[in-house]
Formats: sequence, C-alpha cells, structure tokens
Amino acid sequence: MNLKPLIIPIAFCSLTLILVTGAAAADRTLYLTVCQELVNQARGYEARASFHNSVAKGYQMQIENLSKMPKNQGTISQMDSLFSQYDQNRLLEIKFRELYRQSSDEADRCMKRVD
Repeated sequence: MNLKPLIIPIAFCSLTLILVTGAAAADRTLYLTVCQELVNQARGYEARASFHNSVAKGYQMQIENLSKMPKNQGTISQMDSLFSQYDQNRLLEIKFRELYRQSSDEADRCMKRVD
C-alpha cells in the first residue's frame, strides 16, 4: 500500500496547526507586553504624583514656619511665592493621579482582553 498520498495531507494539517498555535501565542505575548507597558506607565504617573505631593508638603511646612515670623514685605512676597509653588505642585499631583487612574483602568481592560 502506498502511504505517500496519506502522509502529505497529515503533514499539511500538522504544519497548519503548529503555525496557527504559534501565531496565537505571539498575539497573546504582544498583548501582555502592551499591558505591561500600560502598568509601567501607570506606576510612573503614581510615582510622579507622590513626588509632587511630598514637594507640596515641603512648601506647606515652609509656609507654616514663615507665617510665624514677623510680617514685612520680604516675608509676604516669599509667602506668595511659596503659595504659588504649592498650588502648582498640587495641580500637578492631581493631574498625575488622574493619568494614573486612566492608565491603570486601561491596563485592567487590557489584561481582561488577554484572558
């Protein structure tokens, strides 16, 4: 009996299954890589928000210490400058916290798509 006509379709089916499975695994790996990048981006935003929070707390302490000093034109202008810098850092903290939430939500959605 000649097995050659039977071997060719079996080999073709086996090769097709291997290639399809490999492509599916590559797609999953690609999705996981994208999800990991989103997680890393979210962590970066969280770190930057924490940094601006600590800087703002430092300005707050300086303002409190400066408020105990006698009031004159120098201390008033210095307090105005500190308040301005405090406000800027609080706004940046809020913005980075919002970016963190958005990136984190996107990473969660990405991970759900992979599963």
